[in-house]
Amino acid sequence: MADDIPNPDEYEWEFEVQGGVGIWYMKGWQGFADEDLEAASDHYRERGTQSDITATLAVFGDETNLPRETQEYMGKEWSANGEYTGVDKIGFVSEGITAMAVKSQVEVPGAEVENFKDLDAAIEWARS
Repeated sequence: MADDIPNPDEYEWEFEVQGGVGIWYMKGWQGFADEDLEAASDHYRERGTQSDITATLAVFGDETNLPRETQEYMGKEWSANGEYTGVDKIGFVSEGITAMAVKSQVEVPGAEVENFKDLDAAIEWARS
């Protein structure tokens, strides 16, 4: 199964785990190619179900500007992904309005969904 998970080194996003929180860094994203976005989504689904992750965060950079279609895609796919993983908390982080815009599209029954301007505050929330 682990061989089926996309390797972040091959794409325009990064991933790490900090104390039970899976963090996907989408910082350089100016609108990924569909392949990159699908790989991030697949990685989230498969990696997020593993026992070392109880909450997830997606971090967007200052320059990120997502078109409405991408926000709608993320809302649909990431809502399904969040439900699939079974995590308790799903957060989005950006200094601008990107995190708030994405959060407004995501609904996951049984999970708290929040947006933040600060990564440290998001990690603290996700661990609580």
